[in-house]
Amino acid sequence: MIGLAKLTDLGFLKGGIAECIVSTYGKDGKPNAAPMGVTMIDDEHLTIDFFNSTTTLSNVKANRCAVVNLTSDIAVYYRTAFKEANPDGVLRQEWFEKAAVVKAPKLCLADAAIDVSLYHLEAVGVEKTRAFFKVQSLQVQKAYPQVYCRAFSAALEAIIHATRVKALLRDEEKHKQVSKLLEQIDNCRDVVNRVAPNSVYSLVMADLMKRIDSWGSKTED
Repeated sequence: MIGLAKLTDLGFLKGGIAECIVSTYGKDGKPNAAPMGVTMIDDEHLTIDFFNSTTTLSNVKANRCAVVNLTSDIAVYYRTAFKEANPDGVLRQEWFEKAAVVKAPKLCLADAAIDVSLYHLEAVGVEKTRAFFKVQSLQVQKAYPQVYCRAFSAALEAIIHATRVKALLRDEEKHKQVSKLLEQIDNCRDVVNRVAPNSVYSLVMADLMKRIDSWGSKTED
């Protein structure tokens, strides 16, 4: 394990939103995880804006803590965003182990894990709650450089857009917004298939497109 003193060493920017996977324990004691946008206040504090209906927010309120996981594995983002993409529709419990400091699970294969404790909640409009966290521990497992492939960011962007599509499809007044998101997902698919054909990224995109079609929304080829 390699220790890093600051969040900025991991690429966090003050006021910038970083896409991470937040893991928590549910009331039944089982691990849960979901991709979330995490904002750095300073090197000791983070914030996350949760939709009030999310399981993660309920778990955070109950246990007053979470783990912010960093990973370069796009399949983990996909399978935590869409639980139904997993065998039997549930997350693999062997992916998790107990966190070092807080009462929350961490992803075993995370490149880095940040244990955080909740210290404040405030409403953000009527649909969201902003949670403020204090960093309690930072563990880094991988510190060697990697080449940059556009497929990772394109696939991740598509996953994020797809979560919004799934939510907006319930609202008939949001169809124009859904169409725009589907167009952006198509663009992401084109990037992935061009720069990383026959890869984990193209496999994730293919499954994601099938999933979107199953919701009753068709993309244009």
